[in-house]
Amino acid sequence: MIALGACCLIAIVALVAVVRGGPVPALTGLFLALLPIPLVFAAILYLDRLEPEPRALLAVMFGAGAGIAAVTALAGRVLHTGVITIPELGPHAGRAVAVTLSAAIGGALVAETLKGAVLVALLPSRRVEIDGAHDGVVYASMIGLGFALIANVYAYVEAEHTGLRALAAAFARRGLLGPLWEPLFTSMIGLGVAYAAARRGSAGYWAIIAGWVAAVALNALWDDSVTAGAVRLAVTCLILLAALVVVVIVVVADRRRLVAMITTFLPDFEHPAVVTPADITMLASLRLRRLGRQWARLNLGVAGMRGMAEYQLAATELAMACNRATRGRTTPEAFARHRDDSLSLMRAAAEVVRARDPLYPPPWTPGEQSVFLKSTGAGEDAAAH
Repeated sequence: MIALGACCLIAIVALVAVVRGGPVPALTGLFLALLPIPLVFAAILYLDRLEPEPRALLAVMFGAGAGIAAVTALAGRVLHTGVITIPELGPHAGRAVAVTLSAAIGGALVAETLKGAVLVALLPSRRVEIDGAHDGVVYASMIGLGFALIANVYAYVEAEHTGLRALAAAFARRGLLGPLWEPLFTSMIGLGVAYAAARRGSAGYWAIIAGWVAAVALNALWDDSVTAGAVRLAVTCLILLAALVVVVIVVVADRRRLVAMITTFLPDFEHPAVVTPADITMLASLRLRRLGRQWARLNLGVAGMRGMAEYQLAATELAMACNRATRGRTTPEAFARHRDDSLSLMRAAAEVVRARDPLYPPPWTPGEQSVFLKSTGAGEDAAAH
């Protein structure tokens, strides 16, 4: 955490150094760099909605990516070379200058190695919590997004020093797609880290290396097309789009695996104060989960919606803990502690939602029992437990 915080500080210092060229170029560059960020950020959070990762950790990943971009930019400027930086951070950033293949590969090697190092650093402390491909992709995408933001700010400021025409060209050539492709590159390493986290010891570390190779190859391909013609650039974008589709397919398949965990393990915990068959149906559907939060907010306001969200998250964590125990990825003591904590959270969250008689029954329980309805007798059972 200290090292990642230092990277964020370095990113801020780098931005201050850029401002020395004038506040108007810096603010203009920052505005243009931020334009595509919310859309990509929303897409990342959309992938993360079934089992949301800690927002503070996602912010740290974003800051780490920004810090890595700043470090490579400063290193390239100090050493007067573009071999260790991507084109957006090189000495000719923001200008249509041909990039040699060696420079494209060198910049990709440095960028993806540093970003991959942050992901690998998660394994010792978060190995058990990385439960699938979606976790690896979300963490990696946040790093890539932070990297793309600083890279584009730097490129736009440098381009504006050359002229408005260069600034417009830089935005059209790299600014719109860069924030999409950078998370994609790092996601290749994220998939490898997720695979390795699911294996004991170092059995899955080969996947990290394979992901790193794929990330470097895609990054170098994109960097080498910086001044390419329309046909070559279109072919490069098609290749990257195909890779993006593959990542999305893997994440969707992983989400279905999580849903299967819910329907497989939660029936073992059926209890009027914990979960009922109707509630399991709700938990296994993203659409019904969203309707459940909307229903809770209508009946109990923000507190009810928050309680429903906490219930859904605790139930998902319980199913994943059971899966880890089945696969031998956790000790019996750790599983028992996680199981009891999740059950306690589910009971407490259900009580918050159940505190007020609803205006209408939950949309997933037509005439069936639910822990969110007082008529189930869940309140008495909860008090007894």
